[in-house]
Amino acid sequence: MAVNIQDLHPDILTCALRRLDGPSLAAVGCTSLLLRSLSSDPSIWRDLCLSSWPSLGNPQLLSFFPTSQYQSLFSSIFPFPCHSTQSQSSKPLSLTRNLISAVDLHHRGNLIFSKVMEVDTSSSWFLGSPFGVGALEGQSSELVSLIGEISLSELSLSWILIDPESKKAVNISSRRPVAIDRHWYTGETLVRYGMVIRDLLISVVVTCGEDCGQVKEISMTVEDEDGIGVCGKESLEMLMEAMEGTRIWKSNGEEELEASRRYDEFIKRRRSRKESKARKECLVDLCCTGVSAVVFVSIFMLVAFK
Repeated sequence: MAVNIQDLHPDILTCALRRLDGPSLAAVGCTSLLLRSLSSDPSIWRDLCLSSWPSLGNPQLLSFFPTSQYQSLFSSIFPFPCHSTQSQSSKPLSLTRNLISAVDLHHRGNLIFSKVMEVDTSSSWFLGSPFGVGALEGQSSELVSLIGEISLSELSLSWILIDPESKKAVNISSRRPVAIDRHWYTGETLVRYGMVIRDLLISVVVTCGEDCGQVKEISMTVEDEDGIGVCGKESLEMLMEAMEGTRIWKSNGEEELEASRRYDEFIKRRRSRKESKARKECLVDLCCTGVSAVVFVSIFMLVAFK
């Protein structure tokens, strides 16, 4: 005798739904009215968000988001923001006076670092200086030791930015590394995560010791195509638009590949601009040298035949 899935007890179905990831849970909710009702249980989405991003369990953040908002919060955080952000609201964009960062670093699913920070973004110093936030500053009391064999390519990072005034959020990390290289001077390993939005690169760098046994620093900056740090005001405008803008929903893994591809394209454009600038500077130097030589020869001939 065939048994319809809807004939199962709701408690059994709810238990099964709790084992799904976010995209699968949302997809199941589209199959029937019963499953839609069960999959919309706020407690399921709350547990899913807190298990995916443990930093959201910080008491400071739990007060911001009531249980009923965790489904919409997941929809804001899990998918990547559109690279060409544009606010969906017709109202003028207002800049937040505070910006909260919730950072989680995992290795093969195991949490190794989690932190919540709040930055005052209203000061003239912040708005006029290059944008930058440090989650781990390299102080001895904060160093994160990596236990066991570590594969840096399997480090996954989430950096969630939250506007405490509007309760909007966005995840600006590529989740998976887009590049791994070594610092030319210190020899430290730099694990890079990148998100390209509006021709600007949101760069998150995890700095590990030479032997990759410790995480020393975790920092986030915003750079333009010339590699110059973008000021706080322009960076904040871009981030606020990303919070307000659309999200990119793709199948598992495609978002990370797309983020890596856009990062590679951005780096190629940066190198191309540097090479073009170097050629122009070389051409200007040659012209200046030629003009100087002509002037020198002219003066010499004038003096010699006077």
